[in-house]
Amino acid sequence: MNKMLIAVALLLSFSVAVSAQEKKPTGKPSSNAAVLEAKVNQLWQAFQKKDKATLSSLLDENFRMFEEGTSAIADKKAEVNAVDEFELINFKLSDFTVKSLGPNMALVTYIAQYEGKSGGETSKAKSVFGEVWTRSSGDWKNLYLQETYMK
Repeated sequence: MNKMLIAVALLLSFSVAVSAQEKKPTGKPSSNAAVLEAKVNQLWQAFQKKDKATLSSLLDENFRMFEEGTSAIADKKAEVNAVDEFELINFKLSDFTVKSLGPNMALVTYIAQYEGKSGGETSKAKSVFGEVWTRSSGDWKNLYLQETYMK
C-alpha cells in the first residue's frame, strides 16, 4: 500500500511539473514579433527618406516582390530604385501579426494606409501586406513581399 501511495504521489508531482513547464512562456515568439514589427517600420521609414543603403540592408539578396496591378515580380534592385519614382508622403501601419514558419523564418502581415506621389500625381492606398522574413546570422531580412489593395 505504501509503495502504491508513493508511486501515485510521484506521478502527481511529475504531472504538475510537466504542466508548469508547458505553461511557461519562452518569450521568443513575442520578442521576434516586436523585432519584426520594428524592422517593417524601419523599412517603410527608409523608403520614405529615400535611404537606399538602409532599404538595401533590410532586403535579402534573393528578395522578390509582387504588387497588385503590376505584371512582373520585382527584385531587390527594382525595390531599392523605386524610391526614385515614388515619393512616400506618409504612412500608418497597423494590425500586425507574426507567424513563425520555422526557427529562422516568419510570415508578417499588416495593414498599411499610405499616401504617395508619382509622376506629379498624388495617390492614397489602403493595403494588406504579406511578407516573409528570414533570419541569417541573427539579422532579419525581408525575403518576399506582396501587397493587396483593400476597397
